[in-house]
Amino acid sequence: MSIGRRRFRIIKEIAEGGFGKVYLAEQISSDGFSRIVAVKLLHSKWSSHDEVVMRTRDEARLLGLIRHQHIVKVEDLTAIDGKCAIVMEYLEGVDLKWMSTFLKERDQHFPRAALFEIMLAVSSALDAAYNGTPLQGGDPLRVIHRDIKPSNVFVTVAGGVKVLDFGTARANFAEREAKTQALAFGSQGYMAPERMLGEEDTPAADVFSLGITLYELLTNEPFGRIPPRPNKFAKKIEERVQEVPLEGDPEWCDQVRDTLRLMLSYEPKERPTAAQLIEIMEILASDAGDMGLRRYCRTLVAEAKACLPELEGNDPLAGTIVDEDASASFANADSPVPPPTTKRISSIPPPPTTHGGGTETGGSNLGLAVAGVSVVGLGVGGGVLLLLTGVGAWWYYSSIPTGVVPDPVPIDLPEPAPTAPDPVAEPAAGGGVILEAGSSSGPKASTTLTFSDPAGAKVSINGPGGFKAEWDGKTPFAMGEIPTGTYKANVTPNGGKMLRFKRFEVKEGGPCTFAFDLGSGAWTGGCG
Repeated sequence: MSIGRRRFRIIKEIAEGGFGKVYLAEQISSDGFSRIVAVKLLHSKWSSHDEVVMRTRDEARLLGLIRHQHIVKVEDLTAIDGKCAIVMEYLEGVDLKWMSTFLKERDQHFPRAALFEIMLAVSSALDAAYNGTPLQGGDPLRVIHRDIKPSNVFVTVAGGVKVLDFGTARANFAEREAKTQALAFGSQGYMAPERMLGEEDTPAADVFSLGITLYELLTNEPFGRIPPRPNKFAKKIEERVQEVPLEGDPEWCDQVRDTLRLMLSYEPKERPTAAQLIEIMEILASDAGDMGLRRYCRTLVAEAKACLPELEGNDPLAGTIVDEDASASFANADSPVPPPTTKRISSIPPPPTTHGGGTETGGSNLGLAVAGVSVVGLGVGGGVLLLLTGVGAWWYYSSIPTGVVPDPVPIDLPEPAPTAPDPVAEPAAGGGVILEAGSSSGPKASTTLTFSDPAGAKVSINGPGGFKAEWDGKTPFAMGEIPTGTYKANVTPNGGKMLRFKRFEVKEGGPCTFAFDLGSGAWTGGCG
């Protein structure tokens, strides 16, 4: 092997998935500078598999473009011994799946303040990945993670939170190699209903997956199967939301349940955005009244990490020094890349390794943030869920032995109904603007809002069918014809504390007039 510009002293193996291993290593540069890193090394059997190699490189390049405190940091893409290698930051802590297991075994639950701070951090990461502009310049990357779940959120003993595993992400960047979109990515137990029905990926699907994650961390129980059809979906969601164990101020408990309902809305447009969740989670965390994130990490996370099961420790690379390939051919953006093609079913990689009774993509839950590689969506109990978009059929592989991919058995599902284009939102008079007119096709009523204090307030309003509006409260807000149903407003007076989830009901017939009374903190008025 030719000597490269860096050497890596492999200290020990710390995780293994279906596509590679992760090592704790000391990176030694030619000038004698060294630092501790994590090195993810692709298994030899995948080094000639175009799709896996391309997605590995894509993931590294994508994470190289994103610099955010809550997204795992990739330092370099290289090659070692002819195999694709990713050099990333080493994180000391555990993922939330292991944390949940650790707490459940001790009959404990997540401190609520710490948990909502974690949800705030993940929301911030999702917003930055989709809307943030790279420091290098250019347009937003429009990253949709597509596999948010407890094992892909990592907490460190120092109080950090990191989102992992962007190997399944969809993004817009020029260096992307794997351009085929024949498969639906993600884990079935966390997948939004529109993704199960083959509709286009949107950031709202990540919000839904985060909602399932929040439910599981609040309850220490799995959410269970997600019905893709609306008639069964609504009943399941309400049952699960009502069974979440919450204590404390009744209004705070109601706000938590309202937040879960919004995040788990069947219609993507009705879910809050990641940016809106940042504010909501901050409020819920501040009002929770128990242990915050930093103290939680210094105590419980450190204890959970100490209880991680030890690996066997017989990896042949452990204790050796390996050289970076001089050519680093796997990392070269200009190396020959075969044109993208749709893979035959028989060429799809086998399911990744199962850890602790649950199948995980790429990385492991063994104490390190590892951005794993995944080219299939994983079902419950080792099954693999594949969706060939545009053909209206599902294939579900159940209990597949490693390395064996059977012939698909089709289960007919009706084609998703075509959706009408969203109505164009128009500004409304009086210091307010309707951001989203909502997709509701039901009755509407003319509605006007007023505010008791002439100084006004910052008012954000959410309603049926994804309706969203903002208002300064200084002059009457003539909203025009809006869908009937329940509306919720967050009201922040000038220099005052936010009043959350203040409801008013728009009823058929109208006209409707509502006034917000700052003294009582409630809406007055009605319709007709």
